[in-house]
Amino acid sequence: MVLDTNIYRNNPDRTSLNFKAIEKLANAGLVKLHIPYIVEREFQTQQREIYSKDLTKALSGLSGLSRKQLSQDVLEKVNAIKASLEAESESILTDAEIQLIHWANSINANRYPLCLEQAHDALEAYFQGKPPFKQAKVREDIPDSFVVQAINKLHVGKHQIHVVADDKKVRDAFSQVDTVFTYKNLPEFIESVVIQNELKDLDLLSNLDAIEHAIESFENENNEISSNISNKIGEAIVWKSIEDSSIPDDNNEAIINGYDEAEYIELCFSELAYYGNGLFGIPFSVKIVVGAIYYIFKSDYYCMDSDREHVPSVSDHNDHYFEAEDEFEIIVKGTASIAIDRDNIDLEEFSECVDYDSIAIDEIDSIELC
Repeated sequence: MVLDTNIYRNNPDRTSLNFKAIEKLANAGLVKLHIPYIVEREFQTQQREIYSKDLTKALSGLSGLSRKQLSQDVLEKVNAIKASLEAESESILTDAEIQLIHWANSINANRYPLCLEQAHDALEAYFQGKPPFKQAKVREDIPDSFVVQAINKLHVGKHQIHVVADDKKVRDAFSQVDTVFTYKNLPEFIESVVIQNELKDLDLLSNLDAIEHAIESFENENNEISSNISNKIGEAIVWKSIEDSSIPDDNNEAIINGYDEAEYIELCFSELAYYGNGLFGIPFSVKIVVGAIYYIFKSDYYCMDSDREHVPSVSDHNDHYFEAEDEFEIIVKGTASIAIDRDNIDLEEFSECVDYDSIAIDEIDSIELC
């Protein structure tokens, strides 16, 4: 299988249930992950940029502290920390890049260098408008072309290959190839019949239906999953963005910076998915009121109707924009995790084989205004 760059970027630390399932399948020899050079380097450079921004913020903060009124002893410590961080900056960025390689090695994945054949075919596709290009000489699609050519080269001599790509152009490039199976995201791949069957066989769970029913009954009696979501949903969404055309920000988005108590939690047990090793994922939705900030053009703010139901509170940001703070009622959808001791399953006393520490919010899939 091959994962496109966006799949790694959606969970850069690769700790989600979906990545754990890939690790389990790979370590059991049931899946072989292939990482083309263009995917590896694109993800690594994205990580370097993200870490670099954090380093810049940290150094800027330390520089600001060094200009404050501090005792000589504390000031020397601040300057020493800043100097140490500056000296280690490159090693931090290098370490950020190499994490993907460590993970790839841990699951025995294959990494592929860029070769002349791939480069030639990718550029020929660019000049001729072949897939993934919709027309000739569209420069923004060049990285996708290298990904497609890498997959083409991997596909030679292999019976089947599975490609997980957020980019529709990459998926469409293989729409006419019977032995290349494409998926728009990792959950779609993991929840496919072939992978679910492998995971079930791997864990020897012949009574999976009964276990799924037991999990639902356990929740109805104990409310443990809903309580965990209620307690942790705020921290899971803070600093994430809400996107909606009604938000008067240039990008129509606001950043969550506060939250109230959650309400109307719904668990979709009919779509419960098994990830192997006793791990289950349960889709959920929750309604919650949050505080969020965004930036509104001053003239747009002054044009707001004062009689409207909600006028945001604003403060000066710069000459052209206010920083606005408002409340939004949102619906959050995601996946909750729960694990059981698959080696000691007791359907009569099911609560005793539940790993309570495993009950958590695994992923946030979407945030929308009510």
